[in-house]
Amino acid sequence: MNIVFHKFNFPIYGICILLSIIIGIIFIYHNLRKINIDREKIILSFTLMVVMVITFGKIFTMITSGENNIITAGLSSYGGAIGLILSVIIFNIIYPDYKKEFIRYYILSLPLIYSISKLGCFFAGCCYGFIYNNIFSVTYIDVSNTSYFPVQLLETIMFMIIFIICLRLNKSKYNKYIIEIVFILCGLCKFLLDYLRYSHIGQILSINQIVSIVFIL
Repeated sequence: MNIVFHKFNFPIYGICILLSIIIGIIFIYHNLRKINIDREKIILSFTLMVVMVITFGKIFTMITSGENNIITAGLSSYGGAIGLILSVIIFNIIYPDYKKEFIRYYILSLPLIYSISKLGCFFAGCCYGFIYNNIFSVTYIDVSNTSYFPVQLLETIMFMIIFIICLRLNKSKYNKYIIEIVFILCGLCKFLLDYLRYSHIGQILSINQIVSIVFIL
């Protein structure tokens, strides 16, 4: 079975990115309010997070792709993750009393946000997999007449599984290691899945895989 896509007449990529951020914010807000953190401080942290995620997501894309227009540049997942982590660090410098709680739930949101955002890549036809003509192959008519492996969908599924696993572990005896577990699982999954990308052909290690190793370490 082959899936065929024509170019959408509306910004599906941007919609999925926005949806992923909104869902991530809802998840974080719900959990931080459960432990009685002030709404004003949560909103301030959200504002900082959104600005940092978008800024670093675009900067990382510009560095790795050669794109020189920050407006039209896409959002790199690792750039966004770096922006999120830096926003938490900056916020914790301002409000050190909330360090543990903010770090825990912001980092837990990473695989959830990434999982949903990859649907944008799938529908937009970017970050596609290697050339593939078997079951569930995807052809983007406006990109080429070539069929590709739907690595974006696989990423969505895998990172949603990681999110569910980490959510359960956060309620277990392993919750004190949850930040390390999230980093290791996300880094390892991203590292392995990058081998399935068309852009990885001819490379020993991609930029994404190098950053994945840093995340794991």
